[in-house]
Amino acid sequence: MQTSLRGTCRTIGLRSAAFVLVTAAATLAACTTNPAPGLPSAGASLNQTQPSGPSRWELVRWQQADGTLRDIPHGDNGQPIIFEFNDGIDAAQGTVSGTSGCNRFTGSYGKTDTGIRFDRVAGTRMACPPPRMELESALLKAMETSFVTVGTQPSAGSTGRQIIWKTASGDLLQFVEREGVGRRGARMDAGGVEKTVYIDSQRVECPGVGKMMCYRWRESPDAAWQLWYGPIEGLDFEQGVSYKLRVREYQVPNPPADASAIRWQLLNVESRTRAQ
Repeated sequence: MQTSLRGTCRTIGLRSAAFVLVTAAATLAACTTNPAPGLPSAGASLNQTQPSGPSRWELVRWQQADGTLRDIPHGDNGQPIIFEFNDGIDAAQGTVSGTSGCNRFTGSYGKTDTGIRFDRVAGTRMACPPPRMELESALLKAMETSFVTVGTQPSAGSTGRQIIWKTASGDLLQFVEREGVGRRGARMDAGGVEKTVYIDSQRVECPGVGKMMCYRWRESPDAAWQLWYGPIEGLDFEQGVSYKLRVREYQVPNPPADASAIRWQLLNVESRTRAQ
């Protein structure tokens, strides 16, 4: 796939396997900030296989305007930065929610001629370690102004669709579509195994690559507690409340060192009980 840029800027080739962001950043830095007529935009279809309904995107790379890469730390239990678009990324407008590095956020989104904008973004106010708080602050600040789409890719073999957005400060954010919509009531992926799990009312510190907070879970009310290192996609966990959940369990191929090899996607909250 190729992205054309205005004036003396040369065409950027994007490998089928991944985006060449370093080349893109160098070229964009030399270009005018006015978008080129042929520049791929969020209005251009990514040829998604599901034409409507939620889609889930993970921030996998952040290249700053000077060409350096920004570290993207994962959350306490391995969750990445996720944007969940209720009507899909190709919809003209809708609502968006997800995780911004430390907290969960909600807001709205809408198409522009050159990309996408986010409005009325609000989030929870949990404190996290400085690297995650700094990243979250930078991301939320960037979302105050529109993003320009500078590259899209329908798919890359086993990798989902990809998109690169340029922020007002010149940073390049690369997102990859992920399986699972991560929200209750939405269409679930085929496959996986359904199971019932019981979640304790408090998360606990658990060993890992770094300091982590894990759920405690068990398969029946009288079974021993076990640690759950991964996220529970779609669960708005409330401290002090225990849950009985119906989930779909998936195996994760080649998970990161600090993430779980199993993924849980929420199907239904069977019950919730506030601890005495």
